[in-house]
Amino acid sequence: MAEIKAIQPQTGTWAKLPTEKIELKPKVVFDVNIPVVVTFKENEPREYQGETNAYYVFDVIIDKEDKAIVTSAWTLLRELKILTPLKGKTVKITKKLLKGKQNFEVILV
Repeated sequence: MAEIKAIQPQTGTWAKLPTEKIELKPKVVFDVNIPVVVTFKENEPREYQGETNAYYVFDVIIDKEDKAIVTSAWTLLRELKILTPLKGKTVKITKKLLKGKQNFEVILV
């Protein structure tokens, strides 16, 4: 009989659990080599604890529509962290594949 593995919360998860109501907005989809121009609504993302890792939600505007970037992609997070505070900034984000791995290019416009 196969062993069933239960996903257990990591230490420190309690402090990171969100208490605010999560508003579901359309997610931004990044296709390879297709730039997406977004304007940030907040200075920093909201952090959530998933089943296996943390993920971050950035509230953005694309073509006058409220959307959300939901990501745990290290290369995207690092590039956005460099630009903080983000509120009001407009950037062009392009997903690229380098040696089979995803990478994100972020350019301030």
